[in-house]
Amino acid sequence: MSKKVLCLILLLFAFNVKAVDKDTCDSNELRRLKTMASHLSFTYEFQEASSSFDIIVDNITSEVKPLIIHSWDLLEYDEFVPNNNGTARLTGFSSGQRVKITVKAYVNNGCVAKDLLTKTIVLPYINKFLDSEECKKNPEFKYCIDKLTNINVSEKTFKEEYAKYIKENEKGEPKLVIDNTKIYILLALIVIIPLAIIIKNSVTKYIEKKKDEI
Repeated sequence: MSKKVLCLILLLFAFNVKAVDKDTCDSNELRRLKTMASHLSFTYEFQEASSSFDIIVDNITSEVKPLIIHSWDLLEYDEFVPNNNGTARLTGFSSGQRVKITVKAYVNNGCVAKDLLTKTIVLPYINKFLDSEECKKNPEFKYCIDKLTNINVSEKTFKEEYAKYIKENEKGEPKLVIDNTKIYILLALIVIIPLAIIIKNSVTKYIEKKKDEI
């Protein structure tokens, strides 16, 4: 085999290897990207003014892209676009909403668009009973404590549980038991003791007077 033919074979082989590397996702590369995605931090904030929630993602890099995907085939998704500090925020989420965030690889190799991480955030419910008359009277009742709650309590459940709470607290209140015998004894002592002192003083004075007369 001539040297020219051998060089051509080696060139073709090298080209094919390079093409395969570019079109396939190396396991080490995928592991690296998944590790990077695992460092993302997901939180939410409640906005009083709009009664809605913001979702915040921190530690975003240029190689990982958090998305809320509506239809990947149609390329319908909301993207968390980070600022210079790697933090992104999406707004306008509803109370009780489940939000699925998919983190995809954004690299110039075969791992591009690979799923790296999936995170589901369940937003809490807003406590609609907090300003009710029941909660104003009994703010310590279990459904009157928190502004945000993980349970969507129906009005029927709230009324039933509140009625139970009131009934149990009425039973638990200590009743004032009046013991008439003790009252009589106390009244007698109040009257007798001062009277005994007066009598004693009078007797003492009388005895002293008689002594002086003798």
